[in-house]
Amino acid sequence: MSDTPSRARDVVADWSTLPGGVVDGGEIIILAIKPSTWRPVFDSAAWLVTSCLLAVVLAGLQKPIPGLSLPVTTQLILLLGVARLAVAFVRWAPTWYILTNRRVLNVQGIRCPRITSCALLEIRNTYLNRSSAEKLTGLGTITFAFDSPHEMPRVWQSIAQPDLIHEKVRRAIENAIDQQNV
Repeated sequence: MSDTPSRARDVVADWSTLPGGVVDGGEIIILAIKPSTWRPVFDSAAWLVTSCLLAVVLAGLQKPIPGLSLPVTTQLILLLGVARLAVAFVRWAPTWYILTNRRVLNVQGIRCPRITSCALLEIRNTYLNRSSAEKLTGLGTITFAFDSPHEMPRVWQSIAQPDLIHEKVRRAIENAIDQQNV
């Protein structure tokens, strides 16, 4: 815990970009993180691969879109993949995962932020998973399972240092349980 002061400064600096009113006065922010910048690439991978393959096939067959030249056709198809990547980056930019002493929160959205939260005491279990792409990049996904059967599990996708973050989440849940039993 010797890095607490330096991490606290980082959280305060990052906190300034979060929408107001996310955390109430009695909560303590333990960590506020963003998904890795690999997340938009993972979300857009199918589009990028498909647009590249389609552009190569059409160029190899010399079959442009009717009314367009072959170079314009390939550029247009490649632009679709790049546009999907740009949309993924716009969706990634305002995404935050926040752990407080009482709740876990997901914040998404720019104009009208969508904030979902759950009390630490409602979390039944947490799981750390790594997809193939996340294993290659050293990332992981934490899934939160709840007591309530109608509550869908929530995830923190593509986070850096997943083992450390998962440990902090588990410790915060244990502390919340201990505080309730006092």
